[in-house]
Amino acid sequence: MTPNEAIEEILKDLSISFGDRLASQIVMSARSSVPAPPADFGRRQYAEVVRTVCGDARVVGMLGELTVKERQSLWEKLVS
Repeated sequence: MTPNEAIEEILKDLSISFGDRLASQIVMSARSSVPAPPADFGRRQYAEVVRTVCGDARVVGMLGELTVKERQSLWEKLVS
């Protein structure tokens, strides 16, 4: 799966807990914090986005630390 496809999967996953709008805000905020143009968005930048999403206080608060660690592991494996 490409990094951009994996980000869409993260967005779908978060939408279940947060709704589409807030999930989109969380993911887009994390994505914009990684300085890379879309054409150069690779595995390293994707990993940074995953760490940023998993470090977001809203995500940790809603899902809990254990679930966030599980999701982070799952999401990291989406891009190989």
